[in-house]
Amino acid sequence: LVTLPSTTPGPVGRSLAMSSPPSAPSTDPAVRSSRRPDPPAADDVGTAPSSSSPSLRLRASSDRSSPQWANYFGTNARPPWSTRGNISRGMVRFKPLGRHRSAGPRYIRLDILFPLVMIWIIATIVFTEHFFNQYDTANQANSMIRQSRTNRHDIADQANSMIGQLQTLKSENVATLYKTDVRHLSELPTVVLSHGTFHFGPDSKSALASPAAALIASQQERRAAATRQRIDDDEEIDIQREKDRCASYSFGFPDGPVKRRRLFLGSLIAYESIEGAISAVGMEAYNVFHTVAFIESNSTANMSPRKWTYLDDDDRPSTPLMHQLYQLFGPKTKVSVDYYTTTRKKSDGTGRLGALHEAIQREGILHRWKLNGMQPDDVAIVSDTDETFTRDFLRALQICDIPNFRPGQDCREPKVFASSFIYESSLDCVNRERRWHHPDAVLGECVELIGDSGLHPLARRDWTNNDNVTSHGQRLPGWGRHRNYSFFNKNEYPLWSAEDIRTEMGGMAQISKNDKFRSPTGYHFHNFFQTSEEIHYKYYTYSHSVTAAMETPIWELSADMELGVRCAKGVRTMGWHSSAKWTSVSFNSTLGSSQPMRYQEMKVLDKRHTVWKNIVAEEEERFGNYPIKNADRATASQSDNHLTETEAMKRIIQFLHGEQIEKSERKVPIMKSNWESSKSAILGLATNLPLWECRKFVDSLRATGYSGHLILGIAPDAPQGLLDYFKEAKVTTKVIEMASNCTFNVKNWHCPKAYPDYKITWARFPMYRDWLNECPECTDGIILTDVRDVYWQRDPFTTAGKLGMEHNLMVFEEIFPALDTTNWLTKFPVDQCKKFNFGKTPMLCSGSVMGSREGIIDYVNTMVEEFDVWIKDENCRIDLVGDDQSVHNYLYYAGKLEGAVAIPYRTGPVHVVGWIANKMWRTAEEQAKKENRIANNFYLHDDIYQEWLPQQYEFIDPETGLILNLDGSPSAQVHQVDRFGTLNLRWLQKMRDDDWPYNKEQNNA
Repeated sequence: LVTLPSTTPGPVGRSLAMSSPPSAPSTDPAVRSSRRPDPPAADDVGTAPSSSSPSLRLRASSDRSSPQWANYFGTNARPPWSTRGNISRGMVRFKPLGRHRSAGPRYIRLDILFPLVMIWIIATIVFTEHFFNQYDTANQANSMIRQSRTNRHDIADQANSMIGQLQTLKSENVATLYKTDVRHLSELPTVVLSHGTFHFGPDSKSALASPAAALIASQQERRAAATRQRIDDDEEIDIQREKDRCASYSFGFPDGPVKRRRLFLGSLIAYESIEGAISAVGMEAYNVFHTVAFIESNSTANMSPRKWTYLDDDDRPSTPLMHQLYQLFGPKTKVSVDYYTTTRKKSDGTGRLGALHEAIQREGILHRWKLNGMQPDDVAIVSDTDETFTRDFLRALQICDIPNFRPGQDCREPKVFASSFIYESSLDCVNRERRWHHPDAVLGECVELIGDSGLHPLARRDWTNNDNVTSHGQRLPGWGRHRNYSFFNKNEYPLWSAEDIRTEMGGMAQISKNDKFRSPTGYHFHNFFQTSEEIHYKYYTYSHSVTAAMETPIWELSADMELGVRCAKGVRTMGWHSSAKWTSVSFNSTLGSSQPMRYQEMKVLDKRHTVWKNIVAEEEERFGNYPIKNADRATASQSDNHLTETEAMKRIIQFLHGEQIEKSERKVPIMKSNWESSKSAILGLATNLPLWECRKFVDSLRATGYSGHLILGIAPDAPQGLLDYFKEAKVTTKVIEMASNCTFNVKNWHCPKAYPDYKITWARFPMYRDWLNECPECTDGIILTDVRDVYWQRDPFTTAGKLGMEHNLMVFEEIFPALDTTNWLTKFPVDQCKKFNFGKTPMLCSGSVMGSREGIIDYVNTMVEEFDVWIKDENCRIDLVGDDQSVHNYLYYAGKLEGAVAIPYRTGPVHVVGWIANKMWRTAEEQAKKENRIANNFYLHDDIYQEWLPQQYEFIDPETGLILNLDGSPSAQVHQVDRFGTLNLRWLQKMRDDDWPYNKEQNNA
C-alpha cells in the first residue's frame, strides 16, 4: 500500500509527485505530536501490519547524517531536498506536504500501484524525448546565429537567452520540470530568533541535481565557453603577475607557498533587476567567490509587506529565476537565496525603522556563511547587490599580504573597503567628484559565529530580546559604535556582525590603484532599474524612504537621481536647486586600468543608456519636462552636437601644423656644453608605482643607449621583484620614508620624513638636491622628471647636444596658445598668493626640467626658497595638487630663474604631448561611440601597430610609431603619454615585448 494525503484531489500520479518521504521518528514528544498521525487501525482500510510482524526497512542515503547539518540545525534535521523512504511489508508510506501535514493517510494496493507507476514512467520518457527534441531544435538555430557573432558575450545575456528558450516551451512542461525538486517554505531548515525566522533554501550546487538545472548548466557551459575563457584566465596563479598586482595596491606579497583565500559574499536582495546591476556584479566575480549569500525578506525596510521575488505564489522557490541567478556567479560558487520572515511590528524598535530592519535581516548572512563552512582565515565581504569589488582587486584580496588579513587580529579596525566609481543609472553617467566607500571586507576571525567569542566578546546592540541580554541591530556607544570601545578592555574588541561590516568605521583607508587616475577598486551600479515604477518604489520603501516618493518626479527624489536625469538630457553639471556640486562624465572619459567587464562592449553600454533615457522620457510624460535653465541648454547643445570626425581631425591638424600656434619670434640661443651621457643623471620619484610602469620608463631609456646615472625614489615597502629589477637595470634607489606628522596641514597630505614641512609634490625638489650632492660622479647634464607618464625614444643628452640645447637651465613650453598661463592651474594660485599677472604666456611644464648640474641645483634652491614663502603665507597654502607648476611658472615669468631658457613646444629634447594627446583621444572616443566600438587602438588597421595615429596628423612616424618633433626627428622624451588614453595600447605592448626596438635602431645605426 502507499499512503497519500487524504485531501489531495486528482490522479494518483500527481499525488506521488507532490509527496516526499518522512524523516525518522523523533523521541521528542513535542515533535511527535506535531507530525502526521500513525497509520489507521485495521478496521479503517484493509489490514494494517501489527507491531510484532517482521518487516524489512530499506533506508535511502540521506544528508541527515552530515555533521554539518546535524550540528547546525539539530540531530533530527535534514536537508529538505534529500530523499528517504521507509518500505514496510505490505505498505509504502509517504509523508504529506504543507497544509496536508495533519491529514490522515490514505491507502492504495500495490497491485494497483504497479500499473500506475509503469504508466508514469512511460509518460515521463515520452515527455522527456519531446522536450529535448524541441530544445535541440531551438539550440541548433541559436548555434547558427552564434557563429556569426564575436565570442565576447556577457554571462547575463546568455542566462537570459537560456531562460527565454525554456519559457518558449509549454508552460505546464516547464512547471513540471521545475516543481519536481522544489520544497515549500515551511519545510526549509530554519533559525528562529526573537525578531523573526530565517529559512535556508538549497544552494546552487545542491540545485544542480535537478534535471532542469542540469539542462541549463550544460547549455550555459557550451554557450559561455568563450566568455569563460576570457574571465577564467586568471584562475591559475602566476607568481610574477600576482606580485605586480599586489604592488599596484601597495600590498606586500606573502612568503612561502602561495594559495588563494576563500571569499564569502553576503547581500540583501529584493526586486533588483538581474538584467541591471546583478549581472554586472556576477560577471566581475565569476568563479571567484566560494559563497554568495542573498537574504530576501517578506517586508520592506519600512515594515510594509512585500511579495517574495524568489518564492512563487505557493511559497516555493521561483526556480527559473533562481537558476538564472545561480548561473551568473559561475559553477565554482555556491549561490543561495535564503528567506527572512519578521515578527516585528512598526511600533517597536529604536526609531531607526528601516536601518534596524536591514541590520537584523543581515544576520542571516552570517548563518549561511557558517552553514557553508566559513573558517577564521576566510574573508567576509558585505555589499549591496549593486556593488562589487573589481575582479582585479578580488584576486588581490585572495593572494596579497594585507595587514588586516594577517592572523591574530585584535578586531578593532579590521575592515578593507573599496574606492568605487559611482555609475548613476547609466554607465555613461559617472559621478566625477564622488567615490563610493563600499563593498567592505573583514577577515573571518573577526566575524560573529566564525571568530572566537572568548577572545572577542559580543557587543551590546540597540534592539534587545525579551531576555534583556541578547541583542540585535547596530552597536551601542561604548560597545563599538563609531569606534567607541570604552566598555572593552584593550585588545579584547568585539566580533563584527554583517551589519557592522557594512556600516561601522574602522580599517584601512579607501584603497585605489597606484596610478595617476587612482583607478577604482570597486563599482557602484546605482539605480540600475528597468522601469520608473521600480525607482519610485525603491525610494518609497528603502531605509531612507521618501514618504511621497510614488507621486514625486525621480529628479526630485535625490541629488543622485537628478545627476542621472541631467546626464540623460545631455547636461553634465548638477541641478540648480541641489546643493551638491557634482558633475558627470562619460564612460570612456574615466581613464585608468579599471572598467566593468560587462560593459566593455559599446552595444551593451548603449543598451543600458537607452533604457535610462526611456525611463526619463516616461517621467517627463507623467510629470512634465525636467526644467532646464538657459545655461544648461547651452551645455546640452554642446554635448549633443559633436564635431564630425573630419571637422575634429581638421582642427587637430591645424594645431599640429601651426595654423593656430603662434610662432615665437625669439630664437633660442645655441649652447654647447659637450655633456656626456655616462656622466649625466636622470632623477625622479617611483614611489608605489607598479613594476610594469617602472619598466616602461627604465627599459625605454636604456634601449636608447643611455648609460648614465638613473636615480629613483621608492617606497620603504617596495616589492622584492621591483628591487631586483632596479638592481639589474642599474638604477640607484633612494628609500623615502614618510613622516608620521606632516606639518603641511592644508589637507591630509603625505610628507617625507626628511622634509615634513613640504607636501610630497614640493619635497621632491630638496630631495633631488640631496641625491645630487650624494652623486659626485653626476657632473654633466641633469634631468628632473616625472616617471609614471613618461617614456623615452632617444638619449636626451645626445639629442640636446645635436640641437645645441645644453643650457644651464631649460624649461619646456606646452602647446600655445591652446594652453597658456591663464589656465586655472597657474592663474588662480599665483593671483591669490602673489597678485602677479602673467598675461597670455605659454604654460611651462614643471614635470620635466633639464640643465647642467650647477643650473639644476640653483633652480632647486630657488624653488625651495619660494616654497618657504608660500608656507608662511595663509593666502599661499592652497589645497591644490600641482601647484608646484604654479610656482615654477611664477618664478620664470617673474625673472627669478637666472639664465633659464624656455624651449618652444615640440622643438627640444622634451615633448609635452598632454593637451593635444587629450584632443586626439576625445576625438577617437566620440567616433568610437558612433560606430559602437571601443576606443582601444581605435586607428589601427590590419594590425599594423606602428600606425596607431592617422597619418594626416603627421604626429608619428608611420614606419615606427615613434612620436616626432616638428623637424621630423623622434622626440627624446615623451611626457604626459597617458593623455592618449588607450590609442597606443597595442604599440606600447609591442614595444615592451620587443624591448623597444626602434629606440635601439638609431643606436645601432
